[in-house]
Amino acid sequence: MPDENDFHTSEVFPESKNDAYSAPPSSPSPRCEKGIRVPVKSGTQEIRIICGGGSTGRTLLSGCFGAIINLAGYLIVFCLLFGALAMIGGESSSAIHEEHVFGKKHAKQKVAVLTVEGVIYDGEGSHFIKQLEKATEDDAVKAIVLRINSPGGTVAASDYYHHKILELKKKRNIPIVVSMGDMAASGGYYIAVTGDEIFAEPSTLTGSIGVIMPNYNLSGLCEKIGVKSDAITSGPLKELGNLTREMTPEERDVLKSIVLDMFARFKEIVCDGRKALRDDPELLKEATTGRVFLAKDALEKRLIDKIGYLDEAIESAAESAGLTEGEYEAVRYEPPKSPLDLFFGSSGLEKAAAIASQNQTSLAVEMLDELATPKMYYIYPSALPIRK
Repeated sequence: MPDENDFHTSEVFPESKNDAYSAPPSSPSPRCEKGIRVPVKSGTQEIRIICGGGSTGRTLLSGCFGAIINLAGYLIVFCLLFGALAMIGGESSSAIHEEHVFGKKHAKQKVAVLTVEGVIYDGEGSHFIKQLEKATEDDAVKAIVLRINSPGGTVAASDYYHHKILELKKKRNIPIVVSMGDMAASGGYYIAVTGDEIFAEPSTLTGSIGVIMPNYNLSGLCEKIGVKSDAITSGPLKELGNLTREMTPEERDVLKSIVLDMFARFKEIVCDGRKALRDDPELLKEATTGRVFLAKDALEKRLIDKIGYLDEAIESAAESAGLTEGEYEAVRYEPPKSPLDLFFGSSGLEKAAAIASQNQTSLAVEMLDELATPKMYYIYPSALPIRK
């Protein structure tokens, strides 16, 4: 190995006998600067890497610093522009916007398609409630189509949606037609009965009329790991739903009575919205066993009125409102877009959100909350535990 002083000699790698390393004969002697000649095959040009000491080394070093400074400058400008965009767009992006679905674009009359997607767990302030408010305030909206694709949700949220739809119906006195997607079960059906007419697609699953309160008994596990409940309560029923011990008969009776009361209300809601079921107690009993029905069976049980797709539901709603083809536009209300959507696209953010929702820690927390807090649901059981 050459020592440090050899880097200042005219030849660090002298020509070898096998001609493995060589410099062109005409090449001048190198300047006296620190450097290393990289071995190359015979007949090719010599390559030198400058480590410093000469003007070339200083140029390379200054070039690196310049690139870093330029990059930092670009990042600062980007952050400033992004912040300004967020401030400017904040007000306008806070409102939901319309997207064309069907009919004549920019027509004066509208059919508003309001969507209920996924588990119903949030009442006031949810995107669906914002859709309802926008449709209520827009005098150009002459009919509503409720597009439901949901397995249901909590009793409270489902009931709140039902209440707000009837409120709109009373205030505006416009036709409401329901279009079911993949599923409109339990709480999804609870909402659907507000419609004047219900369409389901051939593959739709609906029904699941009933109430469920998940309950988990972990007493066996607690016994194995040495955990014992020792709560101090003001009364015998205050510890209702404790997972660490067996439920007492008295506790079970209390919870059962609450579930049955909610089930009775569910059936009342169904009867209010579906005259055919109200007038036929036997048919109502068959339809409210808690099972789901495919569209053809739901039609037979009079849970729906027709088998058809979204465009057919829109046409039916327009006809009920006295609108003819070519004089109305069907619009869907989409959630607001953030400045991030402008840069990365909403689909990218949705994918990121979906990945984040798979986080195992988050899932564990949600499942713990589900286990520890007794809740009542109008929901298709396969959708449990709820993942917001």
